[in-house]
Amino acid sequence: MTGMKRIFSIMAALMMGCTIWAQDVFTVVFATSDDGFVNVRQKPSMKAPVLTKLYGPSHGLGQGVLRGNSGNWCKVSVGKITGWAYSKYVGELQWYEGNGQPRLVATKESTPIYTDNYKDGGMDVLYTTVRKGTILADQFTEEGIYYKLDTAHDCLYIKKTDAKVVK
Repeated sequence: MTGMKRIFSIMAALMMGCTIWAQDVFTVVFATSDDGFVNVRQKPSMKAPVLTKLYGPSHGLGQGVLRGNSGNWCKVSVGKITGWAYSKYVGELQWYEGNGQPRLVATKESTPIYTDNYKDGGMDVLYTTVRKGTILADQFTEEGIYYKLDTAHDCLYIKKTDAKVVK
């Protein structure tokens, strides 16, 4: 019986490790439904109240950020609202391939990520924040004081003072 307990302990640790790993990678989400949106609910249930909607990608960039998974549901943040969306209708975008290249890692407790600001040409519009230690990308470029994550049209930026490159 001791051997069986050990096997279950190892399996549980591996499963937890996979879950933690997936949650520690910056992932942008968007709706993939025919309607062009998916409801973000208070709890992972079709009966739970709707808090907001997650829409399809705009200029190649999703409107939300993945915060975790539970069965057929994923926890997402859309602006300042965090809730649950049905995973079947949620697409993901990452800049991390995990192929051994140097990776960009968040260094602040609440690392800000910015998007283009077409109004005044700056890059200081807050898109979201991620916690310290989150893997942001291994596909990025340097642009002035920023690390840049490219999408189909828009880009995301992380100040070089808020992240480090880990080899």
